[in-house]
Amino acid sequence: MKKLLILSLLISCMSCSKKEAEEMVVPPSSNGPVIVVTNPATGMDVKTDFSKQTKVAEAQFKSAVHPTSGSGTVYEDAAGVRTLVFENFKTDAGPDLRIYLSADLKATSPVEISSKVANGNQMYTIPKGIDLKKQGNILIWCKSFSVLFGSATLQ
Repeated sequence: MKKLLILSLLISCMSCSKKEAEEMVVPPSSNGPVIVVTNPATGMDVKTDFSKQTKVAEAQFKSAVHPTSGSGTVYEDAAGVRTLVFENFKTDAGPDLRIYLSADLKATSPVEISSKVANGNQMYTIPKGIDLKKQGNILIWCKSFSVLFGSATLQ
């Protein structure tokens, strides 16, 4: 099973850009519950196991200018790598959508987590050094028009 998971990850990342492959981190496998996430570049599902990781924070998305829903959870592995996981995420399509972590809902000093926003179950690596107590808002932000589609506050 572990070899099959690694093989399917390698196949799905073959058509990914370098940035997309870096955003898609698959934690160590175990026999615990899994979350199925979709690689936006290939449309392929990848099973990921977070049972050996610590849940750091979670949030529910709420709409701003556009309908936005789903949940966001931050997991941290033993090496300190943190992963932001979206489950049942949905928002409208828009030009130049980004995922930011921000201190406020105005994206005053945001940290970009991804330059792609996709509906469904997704995961993104959080850069080292980000203080989630200060940058505790997940924003779905249209960079071109400075518009907040939706947000979630990590608890």
